[in-house]
Amino acid sequence: MKRFSNVKIYGKFAQLYASGDFPEFSAHMAQLLPSLLDKFQMQPKTILDLACGEGTFAVAMAKAGFKVSGIDRSSEMLDLARKKAQAASVTIHFYEMDMRHLELNTTFDLVTCWFDSLNYLLALDDLESVFNRVARHLEPGGHFVFDMNTIYWLTTLAQRYAVTLERETESIFQVHRHSYDENARIATFEITGFIKDNSCWRRQVDETHHERGYTIEEIRSCLNNAGLTEIACYGNLEESLPYAPESKRVWFITQK
Repeated sequence: MKRFSNVKIYGKFAQLYASGDFPEFSAHMAQLLPSLLDKFQMQPKTILDLACGEGTFAVAMAKAGFKVSGIDRSSEMLDLARKKAQAASVTIHFYEMDMRHLELNTTFDLVTCWFDSLNYLLALDDLESVFNRVARHLEPGGHFVFDMNTIYWLTTLAQRYAVTLERETESIFQVHRHSYDENARIATFEITGFIKDNSCWRRQVDETHHERGYTIEEIRSCLNNAGLTEIACYGNLEESLPYAPESKRVWFITQK
């Protein structure tokens, strides 16, 4: 069986990621969160953002008055997050840590994990382990809110968008190639980025990312085993539409 790994990612790609459109998803989630908190009568004071990346969501939450911490296993991403927090004059505790090994000596009212970060967990045992660790870091009655790419969308990306031009400017050229292994349920994203240095184009990024597609039943089983109760499951969070077989993304709102 082919082996997949996400060991060396978000290194040189971190800068391209942060300077492109990718942080817009986290910014959008920051905009949606207040209505979500009101709808489910959540009143968190402390937030832990898993796979916080370059810090867009964490900084927005800190600016809104929450006490925020963030973890990410990419030192390059965390460097960008710390600079963003400093520029915004907010205090956020950032930790370089793999969420599979989450171990902080504190608990939180709300834990979040955005933008299919959980799909980067390539084994069901890893997903369940993360949910268990999240549960241990939640206050009683605390909430865990997250989203994931669906199997439908990972398959569709490979079938309809095998090669995509993600970015083309005067100084940056970025291409993604998508494929999907149906037996392993693993999507592969090959990312290539060029940076223009004076009049020459320099190949700056070559990274291969893997995401696993999980069934809704698998996700629910892991949540149940971790002692996390599902409150809602959406296929479109903004419009509060329920998950459907052709949803590109799934959002879960859960409670300890």
